[in-house]
Amino acid sequence: MEIAEILFAFFTIMVVLPVIFLIFTRNIIRAAFALVIAFLGLAAIYVLLNAELMAVVQILIYAGGVVVLLIFGIMLTKRMNQEGVFSGHRNTLLGGLIFLVVLGFLMALITSSGLTWASQESLPSDQVRTVGIMFLTDYLLGFEIIAFLLLVALVGSAYLAKKSGNI
Repeated sequence: MEIAEILFAFFTIMVVLPVIFLIFTRNIIRAAFALVIAFLGLAAIYVLLNAELMAVVQILIYAGGVVVLLIFGIMLTKRMNQEGVFSGHRNTLLGGLIFLVVLGFLMALITSSGLTWASQESLPSDQVRTVGIMFLTDYLLGFEIIAFLLLVALVGSAYLAKKSGNI
């Protein structure tokens, strides 16, 4: 067994265990921190797969930005009483059943797609430069449409927040 396989197994456990904890915990803050650990483990798996750009994006956007925004949103919400923030909605059986159906569908879709693994020689050496060039040439229209939709969502949420008097 090589060191890469051992590290891959370790980081897989580092992703799976916090997600299982996240499913069964009732404390939302602890669930958010478990999500951070899972995102960092996923970034480490990206590094092992030679996808360094995806690892950096995973750390900066998801582990850094999204989870911090989630934690601030939880901490800044008004609560009537001073007890902790807990989730009271649980239907583990239905959630597990939906998970198995979606997992089976995705596995069938992946196996029927006919995709093959890329060899190491076919990967570009400078991934950041390649992605940057593709964003500004081949995928410029899609990139600009997504940026515009995010701007519309931001303005709309600010308008709704002002209208409801929460600002």
